[in-house]
Amino acid sequence: MLCESLPGIMWFQNDNRYSESDDLFHYIILPNPSEETMTVKIWHGEFCYEKSLDEIVSERTFEISTSGREEMIAYIRDEDYHYWRH
Repeated sequence: MLCESLPGIMWFQNDNRYSESDDLFHYIILPNPSEETMTVKIWHGEFCYEKSLDEIVSERTFEISTSGREEMIAYIRDEDYHYWRH
């Protein structure tokens, strides 16, 4: 299941990215510690984030916090669920 190995808040506070995929469903988390936010970008395809900038199908920003992390996990899993239903 996606997000099982998602790092804790400190990972993102230290400006580290995280990405994961499930077949052609991909997401990346891009932190912005100065604004205390992290943005999730989702795309479908075969290539990495840098090669898929025009393929982003969904994007959302969350607060770097425990509740923001939980909201982010729910968002990613919901997007993954909808991807597989179509």
